[in-house]
Amino acid sequence: MKQWPVNKADFWERAPFTRLLLPLIAGIATYTYIGLTFYTIITSVAICLLLFIATVLVRKQHPVIRIAHFGFLHVVIIFSSWALCHLNDVRHNDNWFGKQATTADAFVATISSPPAEKEKTWKLEVDVFGSIKDNAVSKTSGSAFVYAFKHNDHFIFKQGDTVFLPNKWQPIKNAGNPFEFDYARYAARHNLYYQQFLTPGDIRLFNSNRDVAWTDEVHNWCMTSLEAFITDKQTLGLIQAMLVGDEANLDGDLRQAYSETGIIHVIAISGSHIAFFFFIITLCLAWIKNKKYRWIKYALALPLIWAYVLVSGAPPSAVRAAIMFTILGVGFILQKQPNSLNQLFAAAFFLLCVQPMWLYSVGFQLSFIAVLSLILFYTPIYQLIQPSNAINRALWGTIVASVAAEILVAPLVVYYFHLFPLMFIVANVAAFLFMGVVLIAGMLIIMFSPVTAVAQVLATITTWLAGIFHEFVFGIQQFNPATFLHLNITSVEMILLYGVITLTAIYLVKKKKPALLATLATCSLLVASLSYNRWLALHQQRLVVYNINRVNHIELIDGWYHSVLKSDTTLTGKQRAYALQPARIGWYAWEEKRVTDTRRIISIAGKTILILDSSASGLSGRADYIIVNFKPKLTQLAEINSRYQPEKIILGSHISRGRALRCKSACDSLKIPLHATQTDGAFVLPGL
Repeated sequence: MKQWPVNKADFWERAPFTRLLLPLIAGIATYTYIGLTFYTIITSVAICLLLFIATVLVRKQHPVIRIAHFGFLHVVIIFSSWALCHLNDVRHNDNWFGKQATTADAFVATISSPPAEKEKTWKLEVDVFGSIKDNAVSKTSGSAFVYAFKHNDHFIFKQGDTVFLPNKWQPIKNAGNPFEFDYARYAARHNLYYQQFLTPGDIRLFNSNRDVAWTDEVHNWCMTSLEAFITDKQTLGLIQAMLVGDEANLDGDLRQAYSETGIIHVIAISGSHIAFFFFIITLCLAWIKNKKYRWIKYALALPLIWAYVLVSGAPPSAVRAAIMFTILGVGFILQKQPNSLNQLFAAAFFLLCVQPMWLYSVGFQLSFIAVLSLILFYTPIYQLIQPSNAINRALWGTIVASVAAEILVAPLVVYYFHLFPLMFIVANVAAFLFMGVVLIAGMLIIMFSPVTAVAQVLATITTWLAGIFHEFVFGIQQFNPATFLHLNITSVEMILLYGVITLTAIYLVKKKKPALLATLATCSLLVASLSYNRWLALHQQRLVVYNINRVNHIELIDGWYHSVLKSDTTLTGKQRAYALQPARIGWYAWEEKRVTDTRRIISIAGKTILILDSSASGLSGRADYIIVNFKPKLTQLAEINSRYQPEKIILGSHISRGRALRCKSACDSLKIPLHATQTDGAFVLPGL
């Protein structure tokens, strides 16, 4: 077998795509902080490229020339990555509909994905291709969200419909709650900047031909086939997510259980799904025995795998796995020796060239880090034990894969999700077996959907197996200590943690004393940072008025505890998870201290806060901050301002957004210092 030319002594030669990937990442990461015009970027690329070529043509390679050669190459890649980011940023497109969001009368759009049913609305993702001004239509481009309020369970609009939309665009904004997920930035990285909240009557159907791509048709057919036979909602949502990458029906509690047990990766279509799919293909082609013709398996598998990825919606994890498999397959067809590390870097490089903002995708980061961790740590750990029979070897391999992937994934999981799955080894071994059964069962249900009796039997068996597995998952979920579900590290602490892992691995492999000393020093810095942040939390005192739709929720953060001062008992689990939990974890105050008395006057850092349940409070004197816990009229706000002369009046989220906007506008004109959480975000009064 032929081999790639490899220099065993040089990492850069064994994984040359590292040279390209690192400056590409650096360019993408700095794009938002360096405001350059496209002309400046292209000019800089051209100049640096000419200088790079000049250093290559120099015959005598002096060390300075080699350094310049190295530097110009990386600068070229950095400037090129800026150009890629600029080209992918829809705001630089002259036809972007957002530039006409304040001038056009209406817009024409196509519903690009199936409507997603929410609690009170239908969520539509639309591609806006035209704007209407004075009865003239202009060509536009760009995507946006439209939320149509429910009137009944029947919704007439479908994927592929062309519709007229009014010009009621609003910028996508966050609720402004502390430590909340930055949804606005997340949407912006997907070139989504605007949204509308409409009644179904505001949306007018123009064309219902519904010309849908074949991949979407196959996707929808698979979803419908599964829905026709699987009646259990938990099982249905799980199989739809695992098999075709659609999480619209995935149960929230089940997803949380999978996260806390460390098996959330089985839901997202990734390398394991691609490997399993290839395994099915090889079984179908098992009659090809001759090694000389084994390349046929890869040649047939490549288009089928890419079709599967497209049907599943092409998530980053699946595309990354497909690119890696493509590189591996092409290399095998050409009889080349594969290099896993270089393949991973090549896949990441090509992915980021196509979509630079995937660098910030948590799924992309987790999948990339998981594969990197497997490549680096699987073999050394596996060689610690040599099982004697095939069953033990398979079991040991599964355990090693779980441990090896977790080594580098754990810091990211703690940083993003604030938890560490203590039972991840047990859960992953069971999930590996369950995933294979579910994927096969799901494919068989779809395949036999025309034969109702067979599909129904398969769906019944699948639901029964899924129920047993879910009981197992919910059971081991209880083994996680509460402290392991409320972990919090900063970005600096995450980097230090990776430093500890890297230096420890170097010491174990190289047995060099400097690596051990560096490990101990990094551990000391990590412990010092963690201790300092905990000390700050111990002495903190804050009052928070959250921005939760139609709920006025007030909490006091005191040291490591939070106390609920005012709230609505109708808060849903989702509202608590997205609005309250991030703040409590971010401030290390996830334990509750119950308040026995109804506190209306609070003092924080010398500031007096008064909570008013009505305008006729009967309290006199001055208060620094007034929290209005009722639906006030403008005259009542003026009276409160005159009586207490506060620095700020805080209006909670218990009123509608429209009413909050009117109150805010009126108070601004009367110079009443009003903070409306519906429009200004959560209010936080920090103390010590």
